[in-house]
Amino acid sequence: MSKRITRRDFLRYTGMGSAAAFASAYGMPLGTAFAQAPPTDIAEHLVVYNFGGAQHQEVFANAIARFNEVYPNVTVEDLYIPSTEGWGGFTTNILLRIRSGLQTDVIAIAIEGAHELIASGALLPLDDFIAAEPALQEVEADSHPALAAGLAGRDGNTYFITREWNNMIIHYNTNMFDAAGLGTPDPMWTWDDFLDAALTLTTGEGGDKVFGYVIPFFFFGLQPWFHTNGTGVLNDDWTQSNLDDPKMLESVKFIHSLVHEHGVSPAPEGTDMLGLFTSERAAMTAFGRWTFANYIANDFRQVDVVHWPRNETGTTVFGSGGWAITKSANNVPLALELIKEFSSIETDVDSIRFGTFIPSRRSSALSEQFMAFPEHANYFWESLDDIKPVPSPANFAEMAEIFMRHMGDIMANIATPEQGLEAAHTELTAAMDRLAERMGS
Repeated sequence: MSKRITRRDFLRYTGMGSAAAFASAYGMPLGTAFAQAPPTDIAEHLVVYNFGGAQHQEVFANAIARFNEVYPNVTVEDLYIPSTEGWGGFTTNILLRIRSGLQTDVIAIAIEGAHELIASGALLPLDDFIAAEPALQEVEADSHPALAAGLAGRDGNTYFITREWNNMIIHYNTNMFDAAGLGTPDPMWTWDDFLDAALTLTTGEGGDKVFGYVIPFFFFGLQPWFHTNGTGVLNDDWTQSNLDDPKMLESVKFIHSLVHEHGVSPAPEGTDMLGLFTSERAAMTAFGRWTFANYIANDFRQVDVVHWPRNETGTTVFGSGGWAITKSANNVPLALELIKEFSSIETDVDSIRFGTFIPSRRSSALSEQFMAFPEHANYFWESLDDIKPVPSPANFAEMAEIFMRHMGDIMANIATPEQGLEAAHTELTAAMDRLAERMGS
């Protein structure tokens, strides 16, 4: 016989953050226990571990203010604690915080750290909550399946509500293309087409040289050159090095040739990619949406985007961010209400004005506000129809460091592409074997 749920019981269990205990005590699915929102007069304290710059902080401060219009007695502490060690350090700091017993209710993280957090066992599966909450189902239905798939647990569970995403896409200077007689690039262009354009756009010598392209020399930024050649740093399930694939060598040789054979791109070490592009010392570069914050702030409007040039296939890379709830959360229903506000159309519209990321919701990413700049802003969302997530195993930081260190040697001509990839493959294979042992234990 089921027990009668009193308001006191509800608040006692949810206030303790014991979602599993509450559901077990009343013989119901986890999500069903929280299908009803908490009372608006509840007094509580929530801690969010967040990431992002000043624009992100303003957007989510506004979202918290809207949340507090409904829950005025709930204090939301939105923590931004930057890490100098990238996503690896950011993830480590979250886990140290949780294991130290410091309150951490809601976590925002990108795919690069998501799978390490899932593997740690610190996160609450959200499938039952989503099944019981129409607002969360609406967010899922309005998002592209690729975004959720990139954040899904290997155990088949959902641990994240998609927050935002970015891809890599070619940015080009429309004035420089027109002046060179190139016009608008064909979205179906190839590596050869790209190289021809870069050669045409490269002019001058020495300190006066203008480059056709500047290489996005960071792990995420290099992935499309591999993906468009039908390969990748790791195998499909991210368990082993794939650096011995001949297609990887072909891709790395092409990147290397842009600097050392064709001279259409500067050597990457110490190069200010964004500075070269916005000062019109380079006609093309590649980012996601995030540099549009700089373009908008500096009224740099002679820029448009085009799909990545293809060799074997037309694709690119994406990284998605998500909101998770920890198993130690003080109040799971309130945390869900906060995530609903963070995932709202109002939050998306607020973020679009800054140009920092691509909303996860189709209705926002194809809205009039988002489509206003650049001319082909629709290419961002369209890229999701054929796209691959950035390789993000639970040892992402180590994996990326190994690869980029050896790529640095290749681009500096310390090692040939063959030598560099062989050494990287040996080191990465050992790292992935260690990961398999750790995950198995």
